Amino acid sequence: MSESVARAVGAEGDIQTTIAGKVCTVRALGIRELAEVERICLRQYRRSFMEAHSENMDFLPPDQAQAIIEKKLEQCAQWDIDDLPSKFAYDPSRILIGSDLLSLVEGFFGEQDKNDEEKMQRLVATMLDQGVLSDDVYKDVTGFSPVKQKVPYVNWWITGAFEGMIVFVWTAFKHNGVTREEVAGELGSNPMLLSELAREIERLSAPQTKNG
Repeated sequence: MSESVARAVGAEGDIQTTIAGKVCTVRALGIRELAEVERICLRQYRRSFMEAHSENMDFLPPDQAQAIIEKKLEQCAQWDIDDLPSKFAYDPSRILIGSDLLSLVEGFFGEQDKNDEEKMQRLVATMLDQGVLSDDVYKDVTGFSPVKQKVPYVNWWITGAFEGMIVFVWTAFKHNGVTREEVAGELGSNPMLLSELAREIERLSAPQTKNG
């Protein structure tokens, strides 16, 4: 279990949502749950890595393709969570909110409460994490480059990647009897709520990551 996702003991949330008719409350994840999130992240990264190479096998010499794929498979089978590449994450607390930036947020997430600055900062950070909003556009509308830092892959994945957010939120809610498919089905069309839930669960579970 990496220190970067160690549990914040005793933290509890009060945000609730309904998934498949069941009321689910945001909460801090325990160490075993966080370790399972890491394992799922690692499995997904390995699979994506192999799929990317397999899809390009037709570009390889026929007499070498199979051996190269087998070598890549052996390579990624030895990885653990700390072997995954670092990613850049954006610090919501240092996001500069202005009218032009709020217009971009509403264009992606829909109408917002413009007085809730912290929420707006988290939404902008999510847009930057997901590449929906580029550093250049952010700089154009604010006059400054966004503040970002390198974080472990899994810490980016749980708030910056759609599948990672789904897994993270589902892990917090599955004790309510909901499936990952139900979480994806109901939150997949509501990126704002998905982002809010993922970042709040992360805040409760791993505040020291400084990734939201």
